[in-house]
Amino acid sequence: MSTTKSWNDLAEVENIKTQPKSLLLIDGNNLAYRWLQRKNYNSFQEDYLRTVESLSRSYNAERTIVCFDFGKSYYRMQLLDSYKGNRTKPKEEEEIKKYEEFFACLNDIPEKLPCECLKFRGLEADDIITFLVANISDNYEHTWIITSDRDMYQLLSEKVSIFNIFSRREIDMGSFYETYMMEPAQYLFSRILEGDKSDNILGVEGIGPKRAQQLAKEYNTLDNLIGALPLKGKSKYIVNLNSSKEKLLINEQLISLKKYNRKVIEAAKDGEEVWIVLQGIMKH
Repeated sequence: MSTTKSWNDLAEVENIKTQPKSLLLIDGNNLAYRWLQRKNYNSFQEDYLRTVESLSRSYNAERTIVCFDFGKSYYRMQLLDSYKGNRTKPKEEEEIKKYEEFFACLNDIPEKLPCECLKFRGLEADDIITFLVANISDNYEHTWIITSDRDMYQLLSEKVSIFNIFSRREIDMGSFYETYMMEPAQYLFSRILEGDKSDNILGVEGIGPKRAQQLAKEYNTLDNLIGALPLKGKSKYIVNLNSSKEKLLINEQLISLKKYNRKVIEAAKDGEEVWIVLQGIMKH
């Protein structure tokens, strides 16, 4: 079941000895945003380092890797030039200065971390984490991902769980199924249908989360749904769905983390070299 950490700002969990040796993968930018609205938004390095160390101890991490975004994904920008184009930039001088100071602080953190960190131009943290889950997580008793990004739900398995540091909730296969009554692969399918507004990825008009999840349960895979098109019915969402094959295929490439992982990595700046570097991570 999903559990809520009743920590005093990430104090140690009491039953640490019962935790299996784990691989800890941290979404570095996502973690940093917990300081954006705090007084020390421009000087949170020490707090950040302490939080990483606390998380590592709490999850009995045998290995901790912090993964950072470095600009937008080149791969997704090639597919959709408006990718993340809806994210409003601060306009007021005071707010602009605040964001500049926040990111200046964040950009200094990778050099100060006492653990491994990965950051590559044109590659996002979730793509690096996806590679690590696919290629090294089997070497550990369990893998914990620290993120509040719902796209990461598609990486859940019996050996991979998520801790949302903002809601303080742990999400494993049991709690995920209890909440959504579907498998992670079906959840990914539902996201392809509804789109991802936070990234400016538009879904099929008239299909929100609830209807998308119903369709995902009914057809199970995107291939099954596309094979069944055109669907019978005069409802607006069905009419829209029947004309959305191309949109769905593009959304799959934008949202599916595992299927296109190598292509996403190699599309980054110096992508072939990045791929070689990540292959080297597997040997450690």
